[in-house]
Amino acid sequence: MKTGHFKMVTMLLSAVILMNIFQVKANMLDMADNAFDDEYQKCTDRMEIKYVPQLLKEEKASHQLFEDVWENAKAKWEARKTHLSLPMSFKDNHGIALMAYISEAQEQTSFYHLFNEAVKMAGQSRKDYIYGFQFKAFHFYLTKALQLLRRPCEDSYKNVVYSISQGTSFTFGGLNQARLGHFTLAHSAKPQAASDQHILLTIHTCFGVAIGKFFDKENESGRIIIIPLNEIFYVSQDGASNNLILRSTNKTCSHYECAFLGGLKMANCVENIADVLGLPYEDKLETYESDHEVLEVQVKEFGLCPVRE
Repeated sequence: MKTGHFKMVTMLLSAVILMNIFQVKANMLDMADNAFDDEYQKCTDRMEIKYVPQLLKEEKASHQLFEDVWENAKAKWEARKTHLSLPMSFKDNHGIALMAYISEAQEQTSFYHLFNEAVKMAGQSRKDYIYGFQFKAFHFYLTKALQLLRRPCEDSYKNVVYSISQGTSFTFGGLNQARLGHFTLAHSAKPQAASDQHILLTIHTCFGVAIGKFFDKENESGRIIIIPLNEIFYVSQDGASNNLILRSTNKTCSHYECAFLGGLKMANCVENIADVLGLPYEDKLETYESDHEVLEVQVKEFGLCPVRE
């Protein structure tokens, strides 16, 4: 794509998203079918080695705000990483992306809102992702960071966390399931809703990652968790209030698999087969990847064949 056209698309998309940020509007909690939810399970190595480093360079060069956020996070990461015990597959760019999201989310910056709103819109079609989504590299590194740091469900589910959501509602009926549709910061300390428009979400997560160790000292607000956008929850009402309780199904699902490499949007949100099998993340790589081809291991057996549009 030509640089001039990319910058024009970026500016227009940013303007639309920023207008939405400062408008009070109702948000439906549902399966977030328009969110860009690629988990890159079948193409992690190919993306990380061949494509994403160049994408990162291009996206920083064409988006000054993103470049500033990335470089600030890089400095924080360099100062912090030697104090951390991390998986062998965890690379610097995973840490920088995680540090960037944590910092921006805690301060509720314009970049935080810009990124989350873009994620919620970019999955409408592969075309929207390819031509309109300006944070492909950041999404990739953040997604992989959370996968690599994930703990067993029994470790995270029992530690309830909370998040405040503005103007959120849920229509009960059917399976009563939902996904958050964007990366979400949640806290162990129960907050007070500022107004009737703010809904308290009580969350039991299996895929949320505790991020306290990425700070020099424990945050005063207690334990902090980042929840990935595609975790599936059962939703129930919290008593007679409008507040909601989200209980993880211990599954994620995606409409996309390796969209950058040509994967089209699937009609159904397909459950991650590795979650169904209960595999740890390191085993997922062996199950899903090959140097030269994508392995469709056990997909048909479990009835999860993707239906393409």
